Amino acid sequence: MFPWFGIDRLLFSLLRLLMRLVTGGATILPREGSELGLNPEQPVVYVFRDASLTDLAVVDLHAERLGLPSPTSARTVATAELARSNFHLYRRERFRGRQRITLQPPRLEKLVRALAANEQKEVQLVPVSLFWGRRPDTEDSLWRVIFSDTWSAPGFLRKFFIVLTQGRQLYIQMSPPMSMRSLVDSCETPERAERKILRILRVHFRRQWEAAIGPDLSHRRTLVNAILKSEAVRRRIRETAGEENQKVAKVQKRARRYAMEIMADYSHTVIRFLELLFDWLWNRLYDGIRTYNMDNLQRVARDHEIVYVPCHRSHGDYLLLSYVVYKNGLVPPHIAAGINLNLPVLGPILRRGGAFFMRRSFRNNRLYSAVFNEYMHIMLARGFSIEYFVEGGRSRSGRMLQPRTGMLAMTVRSYLRNAEKPIAFVPVYIGYEKLLEGNSYITEMHGKKKKKETMGGFFRSLSVLRRKYGQVHVNFGEPLLLTDFLDREAPHWRNEELDEQEKPDWFVSAVDRLGDEVVTRINAATVSNPVNLLSLALLGTPRQTIDEQQLEQQLGVYLTLLEKAPYSDHIRVASHSPREIIEYGLRNDFIVRLEHRLGNLITTDPGTALQMTYIRNNCLHLFVLPGLISSLFLNARSLPVDRLRRLVHLLYPFFRTEYFLHWPQDSELDAALEQVVTVLLELGLIREDEEEAQRLSGAPLHSMEAELLGQLGQTVSQALERFYLTIRILVQHGSDHLAEQELEELARDSAERLSLLYEFSAPEFFDRAVLRNFIRQLQSSGLVHCGESGRLCFDNRLESLDDEARRVLSPEIRLAIQRLTRASVSQAPADAA
Repeated sequence: MFPWFGIDRLLFSLLRLLMRLVTGGATILPREGSELGLNPEQPVVYVFRDASLTDLAVVDLHAERLGLPSPTSARTVATAELARSNFHLYRRERFRGRQRITLQPPRLEKLVRALAANEQKEVQLVPVSLFWGRRPDTEDSLWRVIFSDTWSAPGFLRKFFIVLTQGRQLYIQMSPPMSMRSLVDSCETPERAERKILRILRVHFRRQWEAAIGPDLSHRRTLVNAILKSEAVRRRIRETAGEENQKVAKVQKRARRYAMEIMADYSHTVIRFLELLFDWLWNRLYDGIRTYNMDNLQRVARDHEIVYVPCHRSHGDYLLLSYVVYKNGLVPPHIAAGINLNLPVLGPILRRGGAFFMRRSFRNNRLYSAVFNEYMHIMLARGFSIEYFVEGGRSRSGRMLQPRTGMLAMTVRSYLRNAEKPIAFVPVYIGYEKLLEGNSYITEMHGKKKKKETMGGFFRSLSVLRRKYGQVHVNFGEPLLLTDFLDREAPHWRNEELDEQEKPDWFVSAVDRLGDEVVTRINAATVSNPVNLLSLALLGTPRQTIDEQQLEQQLGVYLTLLEKAPYSDHIRVASHSPREIIEYGLRNDFIVRLEHRLGNLITTDPGTALQMTYIRNNCLHLFVLPGLISSLFLNARSLPVDRLRRLVHLLYPFFRTEYFLHWPQDSELDAALEQVVTVLLELGLIREDEEEAQRLSGAPLHSMEAELLGQLGQTVSQALERFYLTIRILVQHGSDHLAEQELEELARDSAERLSLLYEFSAPEFFDRAVLRNFIRQLQSSGLVHCGESGRLCFDNRLESLDDEARRVLSPEIRLAIQRLTRASVSQAPADAA
């Protein structure tokens, strides 16, 4: 035992006093001792990862402040007499580098044997983790960045500088108590109980450190060697050498180059340096970064391998998510980045910040594919968090793109090979109020070729630092646990023995559904910000101009729907006041007020209006169902409830595919429909028919409520016009006359012409990808199929849909579409000739 008296006690008291001065700004969780959930009747023993008198003094100091038992007090439990109420798992190997030696704590052995001998006794083990320099919101010095905690065990001198420079950035995590009684009772002998407790504690501390500073990083060459020694890569090297008639050693060198080209070179020092840089950069560009539902991430971070799957709006997404994650006390992920970003100077910085680079396509390079797959597997198996964009590239329209499932397939295949640590996909919505790349997106949507990334382009892009871009909103959606997903999709997946290249029969279809589920959950985590709602209202008017009082009421309709009929439980609303939203838009130059004697008007300039289509599209899916219901009353004016439900079910599958809506076409959709109808009735936008039960009518013509209903219906007007235009072209030409590519070209050209003649010229209205997806949805629904000639065939069911869609549109647009489609038929022979 170690007696606390005389000089030893005096020195420890002086150390406590020093720690009180040095660690004045430390953060400790929980913030209140009562939150720890300790039983005051049972003894408490603290567990530390490393032997450190400094750590002990700090915890003793904060335990006193929280009203908790002291870790330095003597403790007697049955026959076990402890000089101090703590023990540690490791100590640094003296004079031989930074390695840790694993210990068998004598105090733990005493406690286990005492509890085994006395079944009435209990001990509460409280693991305590200390992270020096891991309170990232206050790091502001390169000196502090260098002297902060890593996986290496610090020596005396380094520990001295760590305490000196990082004391006020100390983060202390006291974990909930573990019952030694239950652990001892679960084992047959005290020796087994001791081994079990140590194993649990080591895993606990490792996960705490992985969540806070990331997994232990091997040297890059060691990781390359591990890739090249894997059976899958060795087999591919031999096969490639045989196919190309080359020596194995030469192909192996190529595989090594591939690995070095791909791999990240993660550096804690660079991460901390970048954090200081981005503190300045984001404050320069944005008026704030707002985060939501962080608890969704923290709930799974310590027990799961995290795969971040954000939407992809901007090149800034790569950096922004890592910054937010780091600021909230978790390790930044390794990020899958396109090889186009591996530029001189910039590429090495990104690589050390966690980026690993991948070629846009490597389907025809099986050696590269094997190396990349093995790298992904090693990363996941070793516990690295990873981030990739399931959309593949950045969305140019502001809407969610169809998922590209290549990275998802690699993740699932890796998990099938090694399912020791569960994987959680965390969907992340990133919403901007103004986009850095807004102008380039507009030109690309109009057909201009995308500019290649170059260092010159990077330096030219620095001009954005002269402008502000509003706020950024980051929302963490509902995690998708891969084990649960596989249990649902392939119940027997655990029993299948597969090699690295083999795919089970269910694999492809399950990965496709996984991709759809991921993007659907991203949409379900949308944040409705002020510019979203302003864009939605303004772009629903003919000239992007609206009476200010009507705008305020229209915003009130949107906010009421979001509150009383929310799209999902995970969406968030950034502002709840129509007046505050208008003033925010005026203050940040998103809109302009035109003063008029009959009432002020709100408008915007054409350039801003084009960019607002992108921002509107970020949240458009939130209002698709209310918009669809409203649109059905614009021409019919009055509908039986059954017919309303039937029309919604008829059109919903096409909207669900285009906007990745989360309701299945069953009772959940009916419940959502009923909820929206109830809100519209409360707002007076629709009314129950006084003469006929189960019949609804739109608000009286020329009333303010009718105006609000019409504007809400404009939410889906462009989608309905695209649907009708495409179907009309197909019907007009007749069955077995157009190939899929021909229909896509005709629909695109007709939509562009319609946009120029009758609509606000938004390039996303005639986006090829959107039209292509709709044509494929017609085929997957069975309304259209590809005949033996390779052309699209259909029957009278498509003509019935054509008739129903026609009834929803205004007469002017309906006639315009009919004229355009007749013109496309008359030009077809000339084009063919």
